[in-house]
Amino acid sequence: MLSFEAAQPVLVVVIGVLALALCGWQLAIARGRRLAWIRRTLLVLLAVAMAFRPALPGGEVPTASIQARVFVMIDTSQSVAAEDWGTDPRLNGMQADVIEIARSFAGADISVISFDSQATLRVPLTDDGSAVIEMVRALKPEIAQQSRGTSVAVAHDLLLAELERTEAADPSSPAVVFYLGDGEQTADGEPQSFADVADHVDRGLVLGYGTEQGGRMRVSSFDPAQQEQYLQDPSGGDAISRIDEDRLRSIADQLGITYLHRTPALPIEDALGPMAALDGEADLNSTEEARLEVAWILGIPIALLLAAEAFSLARSLRTTRGLMARGGAR
Repeated sequence: MLSFEAAQPVLVVVIGVLALALCGWQLAIARGRRLAWIRRTLLVLLAVAMAFRPALPGGEVPTASIQARVFVMIDTSQSVAAEDWGTDPRLNGMQADVIEIARSFAGADISVISFDSQATLRVPLTDDGSAVIEMVRALKPEIAQQSRGTSVAVAHDLLLAELERTEAADPSSPAVVFYLGDGEQTADGEPQSFADVADHVDRGLVLGYGTEQGGRMRVSSFDPAQQEQYLQDPSGGDAISRIDEDRLRSIADQLGITYLHRTPALPIEDALGPMAALDGEADLNSTEEARLEVAWILGIPIALLLAAEAFSLARSLRTTRGLMARGGAR
């Protein structure tokens, strides 16, 4: 008997064929409404294509048998645009390191939480390393106009909830936490302590990005013209963001894990390899193709076609009500 996962493509094809047959029949007989049925035919085709999750080659991830719950917390506040990762933005270094984490812990369940003015669960625990890589590559700094200041501990509650929830479901799987940030506290008040999270963490790293000299930040904005400008401080000069290593070391101490300052010249693989080996084996010489999913792109024309359907339906209802009102008046 076929499993549900194996039967899914068959069901999609069967339903798709039936829906296309209905559309074809209506195109043949409903001559006055051909445009509507052409639109519905396109909807069916796009929905079927989306169900098969089309993807492009997205590099390679190693095969592995690592058993662990890996939680990656990545800073996406405006300060990660500071250009002191060599001459590149800090976010470039963070993205490269998360990709290496996904490679080193291939086979493990990985979750990604981003934090700026608020914390967001970007990827729930998944063993699909390519999904993690795809999402992290797409991360951008928080839009400057939307920023309300960032607390370095804004993701505390979300991390703790995810750790507790997944620990209850899989108590034998160790929890590995990676915190990637620059330590800048721009929200009012002292940040919440991570000390109560430590009991749920087996190992991990706090990774610090930036320099004492700091770097300028290009504006993260919806306006492409503003994206070429640098963020200004109150005096009118370029705003400079600097790493706060004391705060990052404090976070590491609270979590009971190690702090590591990151630079482009320091390969992170040397730190990740021994840590991942505690929970299984990763064969970096044996790889499988990572998928860069593009199904979401099909959602754009689907949304437009659905909007057209809604508009057409609303217009038909107005016409029907108008006819009924005139009939009642007689």
